[in-house]
Amino acid sequence: MKTHRVWNIPLFLHMMVVLVAGMSDVWVDLRMPRFVVHQHNATLHCDHNVDADSIYKVVFYKDAKHFMRYIRNRDPPYEIVPLTGAVIDIATVSSTTVTLEKLDFPASGSYACEIALDSPLYSKVSRVYELNIIVRQRYRPKIKIKNKRFSPNDFLDATCHSAPAHPAPHLTWFINNVKVDEKLTVPHGTTPVHRRHHGMQLSLTSSSLHFPLSELERTPNQTVDITCLSTIPSYASVVDGFADIQNHTISMNVFRIEPAPTQLPVMIVSPENSSSRRHAARIIIVFMFLVYLI
Repeated sequence: MKTHRVWNIPLFLHMMVVLVAGMSDVWVDLRMPRFVVHQHNATLHCDHNVDADSIYKVVFYKDAKHFMRYIRNRDPPYEIVPLTGAVIDIATVSSTTVTLEKLDFPASGSYACEIALDSPLYSKVSRVYELNIIVRQRYRPKIKIKNKRFSPNDFLDATCHSAPAHPAPHLTWFINNVKVDEKLTVPHGTTPVHRRHHGMQLSLTSSSLHFPLSELERTPNQTVDITCLSTIPSYASVVDGFADIQNHTISMNVFRIEPAPTQLPVMIVSPENSSSRRHAARIIIVFMFLVYLI
């Protein structure tokens, strides 16, 4: 009897190691939009690599509290908990998908999903993602600049103000379609405005630019394009999508300054003119001497 136990304990441990190793290959992720316009809809999908017949339970969470739970072989299989700031579309809900309609600002928060298996007993939770309900900008940002004529050695000083939105937009400067180093910009933060959207306070963002035109390639009388890009979320690269984007571009002229002459102009005279000038000079000197004697 003792021998039988010694034989099965290592075998049981070996089976557990194989099982755990197999479960380490299981992955689960929540696919959902990160930004949704106020009163629009969002579909959440709990994606995984487990066979559907092996799934026992799927749970969707907001701020660590479940609002939809699917349990296989239950009638009905779905348990729906009212979600503040959204309407759950019961007609389209499935074991791994739920659609939130007419999203209001309280629906913003942290979301995740979880899958559970019954054979073997195992569960795994996805990463947590943030959902933000936004109010779009109604118009493009505004650039202010003192003048539109500069020399190549001047500094370009400009300011940009975004349109009100929620959250406050992020501003990015471009010169000739090239992103400006942030060391040459001065962010002035966000400013609340009187305008509200369904009770939500809107804010605008301001930024300044102090750019040395000497860094540009020297071309005669060139035109320089200045762009202020206003985005939600912040700018990362030109290939990234944005929940909201507005931009404003103005053009200015940079005129080349002609270098100052290195020497004074020299008058070239002919020998005849030179002889007559010497003769006139002698007469003037004699006249001045006679005047001095008198």
